[in-house]
Amino acid sequence: MAVLRRAIEGLADDERLYVEVDFNLVTEHRYPTLTERQESLARLRKCAAKTVRRHADRALDTLAYLLLSNTDVSAQPRTSSSSNGVGPHQGQPAAGQTADWEEDLRAFWRLSNGSRVDIVCSEIPGNELPEYASPTDRNYLRYAKFADLDTLIYLRTRFAQLAPMVTIRDFAPSEYYDTQADVLVVVGGPPWNAKYREFLPQLPFYFEPHPLGEDDPLVIPDLGGLTLGPRWTQRQELLEDLAVLTRLTLAQGTTVFLLGGCLTLGVLGSARCLLEAERGARSVRYVTEQVGDADFVLVTEARRIGGITDVTDLTMVNPLLLLARRHNEPFTAVVDNSDRYLDDRTGRGIRRIDHAR
Repeated sequence: MAVLRRAIEGLADDERLYVEVDFNLVTEHRYPTLTERQESLARLRKCAAKTVRRHADRALDTLAYLLLSNTDVSAQPRTSSSSNGVGPHQGQPAAGQTADWEEDLRAFWRLSNGSRVDIVCSEIPGNELPEYASPTDRNYLRYAKFADLDTLIYLRTRFAQLAPMVTIRDFAPSEYYDTQADVLVVVGGPPWNAKYREFLPQLPFYFEPHPLGEDDPLVIPDLGGLTLGPRWTQRQELLEDLAVLTRLTLAQGTTVFLLGGCLTLGVLGSARCLLEAERGARSVRYVTEQVGDADFVLVTEARRIGGITDVTDLTMVNPLLLLARRHNEPFTAVVDNSDRYLDDRTGRGIRRIDHAR
């Protein structure tokens, strides 16, 4: 028992909770049967019981590895579940192995060896461009014309880390022509991304256009004209934006990811939500459990805290909306938690009937 308890203490915080619940060591989840204990934890975390069972199975595998490998668990450092490391040996997988979360992310984003990935990033309008964005300027900078540059850099970095053998190219909408890529990632919403606008007829939502300097709220006509927009403080400081990620699979085999938001924060949040190491992998598994390989639209909150983009783990806080379709049928709601975002006091995120498009 002493060896077992030391091994449990050596687990990461998140894994340790699942194991302690399974072994009936947590008072608030103390029930006679394993099913009751796991269901109790699922209610606390607001997720499905099968999600808890899956995480518990993985945590027990880690515990078994610690015990069978004769690891000195009393000296084992406790690692944070939010770190980039995984596995029992100071956050690293065993030699010759890759971390499970990396495999999950590669599979979701279709990053197999030899894949061709094209990223089409939103473009700053001509009247807003700096002089050095022009090829004729003596200090020409090509990337000066990209609007969602933070997201573009983040995507290129994460894809390169996950799949070094993947070919990645980036384009502005004005310079992109169909190259029969395996994966097409469209960064930035319709106002400044013409490539995104090409897909709008296939989508169950649109961003209501407003003048420059104002929000373009998200509208879902089939949900009673549900309208959601960013949240602001009384001093007009941004609190939250909406991260809107869409996956479409074309008949020719190309997988298309559309990363949108009402503002640039939401665009970056839509990338980070499903790419952020272990947390992103957990969110990827949540989405896959809900929709499988179907086309989907995911909407969740993205926050900026002290300049840091913060997006929730979908297994802990389920998304605002998850819509899905198969075989080009109409999108239907799989998950709808939009009520938690509605705020009549500010005039933002108000449900309304508006079928005009």
